[in-house]
Amino acid sequence: MNDQSPQVPPNAPRIGNGFTRFIGRVLLRIVGYKVEGTFADEPKMILIAAPHTSNWDLIIALGTILSLGVRINFMMKKEAFFFPVGGLFIALGGVPVDRSNPKRVVVQTLRNFRDNEKFWLAILPEGTRKPVTSWKAGFMRIAEKADVPIFIMGVDSRTKTLNLDRLVNEDEDAQALRQYVKQKFTGVNPRND
Repeated sequence: MNDQSPQVPPNAPRIGNGFTRFIGRVLLRIVGYKVEGTFADEPKMILIAAPHTSNWDLIIALGTILSLGVRINFMMKKEAFFFPVGGLFIALGGVPVDRSNPKRVVVQTLRNFRDNEKFWLAILPEGTRKPVTSWKAGFMRIAEKADVPIFIMGVDSRTKTLNLDRLVNEDEDAQALRQYVKQKFTGVNPRND
């Protein structure tokens, strides 16, 4: 039996089993979200998701990870890794980040890309849930140093959809990406809770 979702290509890092996929589908159903599109068939890549405006984004992310059975590592401030949820976050792909030491974060991230045959890392380019006028560009520097592509995902709260969009062209800069996402998701009503 093939449990490969059409959204998850063969080179994707995998996680879980039939039971965890069921739990993920239930989580997505509870928040009313669906996933559209297909991930790029890359064993290693950085995934950026925008806009990031709500704590509910974590539930959407975990529901997606579990329902599709794909391992997407995600950075979170180290303070979120407290007992009893810290172990669960790590098991699901959470990477604790010390925001006071960005150089160490980059070194740790590059090591993860180097040491793993398959490694997908989700980064929120806004860096916060608060409204921002520009993205942090660290994800582009990491992608360049790790020699991995960038994949765009968009969260549309109006249609309650996580859109798996596309790979980024190598010559695009952070401002061009920001403009693309802004145009692509015009009319999106981000959650702000």
